[in-house]
Amino acid sequence: MAITRYPPRTIWLGGDMTVVNDVAAGAAITPGYLVERYQVSAGVAAFRPHATAGGNTTPAVALNAYMLNKGIDDAYATGDLVEIGLGEKGSTWNMLIGSGVNVVAGDKLESAGNGMLRKLASGTPLFTALVDTNATSGTLRCKVEVL
Repeated sequence: MAITRYPPRTIWLGGDMTVVNDVAAGAAITPGYLVERYQVSAGVAAFRPHATAGGNTTPAVALNAYMLNKGIDDAYATGDLVEIGLGEKGSTWNMLIGSGVNVVAGDKLESAGNGMLRKLASGTPLFTALVDTNATSGTLRCKVEVL
């Protein structure tokens, strides 16, 4: 019998989180994106990929819609209800690192401004990498922990 340390093919890997699932996507969102809530119009909120590179934010991560039998590569369309996990310190996630980024375990990560993460430059550290991830030739998933 094979035993894995983390559940396969899922975004939330462990630790405490709060699930929010009553807000629609205001843009296309891929599971594993860092997201933020924003106001679409008076009294109407939606989620979008976190848009401020290096910016401080709540560790809100788009989950895969497992109750709809959708995997981690099945994106939410604009208007879909999005399942979001609000991560607590120490919770672990399967998030996206943008193309051209190379991180090693222990690197601090910040928002890349497009829903993905990048190595800490001059912004706010939100996560730490748990594994080495070389995304120099394309976008990859990386196991991370909320700081």
